[in-house]
Amino acid sequence: MGKNNKKIAVISSGNGGQSMVAYFKYLGYETALYAREAERVDMFPDNRFVISGEVEAEVDIDLISADMGEVVKDAYLIMVTTPAQYHPIVARAMAPHLVSGQAVVLNPGRTFGTLAFSKVLSECGNKAEIMLGETDTFAFTCRCPELRKPEIYKIKDSVRLAAHDNAYADRLLDILREIFPMFSLAESILYTGFSNIGMIFHPMPILMNITRVEAKEDFKFYMQGISQLVAGLLEKMDVERVSVAKAYGVSVPTARQWLAEAYGSRGNSLFEQIQNTDAYKTVLAPTDIDTRYIFEDIITGCVPTSCAGKAAGVETEVLDTLIKWASILYGRDFRAEGRNETLIDFKQFLSKN
Repeated sequence: MGKNNKKIAVISSGNGGQSMVAYFKYLGYETALYAREAERVDMFPDNRFVISGEVEAEVDIDLISADMGEVVKDAYLIMVTTPAQYHPIVARAMAPHLVSGQAVVLNPGRTFGTLAFSKVLSECGNKAEIMLGETDTFAFTCRCPELRKPEIYKIKDSVRLAAHDNAYADRLLDILREIFPMFSLAESILYTGFSNIGMIFHPMPILMNITRVEAKEDFKFYMQGISQLVAGLLEKMDVERVSVAKAYGVSVPTARQWLAEAYGSRGNSLFEQIQNTDAYKTVLAPTDIDTRYIFEDIITGCVPTSCAGKAAGVETEVLDTLIKWASILYGRDFRAEGRNETLIDFKQFLSKN
């Protein structure tokens, strides 16, 4: 059995999921990894994981399964690491199996993640008193270039956690800090939601380098994909994000402040700070235009932030342009697909400020 016989379930077998489940096993917990398709489970020849980077270890995961019930059964902590656009699918699969007392954390929630997740749980009839929360960022910078071989480039220096219901926020933080001492409590899901840095750093660089990605060019996403010109656009988007948060009574760090807190990065501009972030130096760009850097970050970051801005009367010209540009380029209506005003009553939060 694992550490103090405690079981942690990790939902998603991608880069983050494999890295996180291996790390938990390294710490001594019983571990279970969920893969959505049985075919994905069959790709694992065995349960032996080799971790490299900030942690060097070989561990054996206790369970890898496409059976959600089996994975979350008896887990005191469930870490959801799927791209955020899949949160409704995960919630639907998880709803029949959750029991009172379990902690479920979205890593990260992106923008208004627990709202979307809890809405589906309620629609599915789940009445369990779970502790639902979300982080503002993923705990690691990591990749998994080969199955079962996660590389943890960096365990971040600062991660903020918010509870869907502040009544259990302290208890949820205690659970997470046993594993991640760098976790601290955010004031609310508005803070973690508007602290979504992925929506700043991911979609715009993809759009500005789209022909390179389409040609499957081998280049470093942050070091080479974010030029001074691109970084300037990111700073303009970031001003809009911070302004929207302010309209809702929340003071969130700028992208530059976030880089300093999460990575200790220094520089006289966003471009310089990104260039000086060691954890980013070897991260390669996606080699497919169908990337979560577009689908996750626009649908669950750019769209809800833009919609929240509209509800508050805050101009978001760069964000709106990005959403429209991507929609034309990909032939999809990202605003309609995203976490928009039909899913979230943004004005309810304005009335509280």
